[in-house]
Amino acid sequence: MKLAFATSVLLTLSLTGCGGSGSGTTTLTTDVCKELSSDTFSCGTMLQDMTSVAQQTVTLVKSSLTQLDSDVGDYCTAQDTASLNTAKTQWAATMEAVQKMEVMQFDAIATERNQFYNWPSNDTCKVDLQIASGPAEDFTKVAQGRRGLNSVEYILFEADTLASCASLYGSVGEWVGNNDLAARKQARCDYAKIVTADLASRATQLETDLATLDLTTKLNSLQAAANSISDALFYVDKQTKDAKLIAALPQTTDGEFKVTSLESQFAHISKEHMKNNLLGAKAIFTANDQTGFEDYLIAAGQQEIATNMISALDAALANLDAIEGDFFTAVSNASDQAACINTTDYVAGDSDISKLCALQKNLKTFTDLLKEDFVMVLKFTKPAAADGDND
Repeated sequence: MKLAFATSVLLTLSLTGCGGSGSGTTTLTTDVCKELSSDTFSCGTMLQDMTSVAQQTVTLVKSSLTQLDSDVGDYCTAQDTASLNTAKTQWAATMEAVQKMEVMQFDAIATERNQFYNWPSNDTCKVDLQIASGPAEDFTKVAQGRRGLNSVEYILFEADTLASCASLYGSVGEWVGNNDLAARKQARCDYAKIVTADLASRATQLETDLATLDLTTKLNSLQAAANSISDALFYVDKQTKDAKLIAALPQTTDGEFKVTSLESQFAHISKEHMKNNLLGAKAIFTANDQTGFEDYLIAAGQQEIATNMISALDAALANLDAIEGDFFTAVSNASDQAACINTTDYVAGDSDISKLCALQKNLKTFTDLLKEDFVMVLKFTKPAAADGDND
């Protein structure tokens, strides 16, 4: 870890953290971010530019959800393959923006995140139970695990209610027995339409909430505001790396390849989800080539750390692009635990599972820099969940 700083500032830091990418409270005896501001770096500009990236992402989520709501409505009316495929394609396009938003969970985005996408807390059988029970009078009171983009994926990409769900809940089994496939498909689609209409409305409100967000005045210091965005980046550590990748791969010779741990169990686009997490992280880190954390590190005299973090993200993205198929096929067909554990690099001709196993190292390179050099140099605290590690 590099401990050479361009400036030495005494801090008193305390953190009350929450899970995932949640932020804590930071008490500072001095505002480091403000003090590092100069003719070449402005902390206020950095906060505005990174907020702008999040605002643009939310606007894309809103427009994508509006289109998805329309496409799902068309499918519910037509009930044909063409309209279903259009809705599936738009769902995947919507998830591109949502997965970028996943690493931007600060302020209103953090508050509303589970309304849009609640993996891994979604529950397909509870979705079936909700459909079998009939539409709720007040949809806002429906449990989050029964709605969101997870439930839309299940409905669009799974032709019918899972047999396991029908056997788990008697009312679902009874509903299946009393309705033919066409009736069930219609009811499931009608429910998806309720979900997408709700999501489009929520996204519109979230866009409005973020439009006037000014982190330079909302928190007790510029450093605290920057820290809240730093916390959001830890999604790459605990979710992208640990929950979406490491959980599916053996970590010991007697471990397992667990296809059921992969994200996107029905659409099978976990690779694309992960790629968009990393693209979102890079967008925030660089503020899309405006003033971002990259510039904050440079202002602190740590150009090398900034370069190394971007290089690590680029290496992980290149690793993902080298995987030709989907994660599900690679993990389902894998059997050599020792080979996966010992894989640290890949070449173009390697199998997809070898490249997927190598991805652990590439992601860890970035998250180690995030958890150590990055937070130390910029005097940030870490979310409480970052203290536990699967590395």
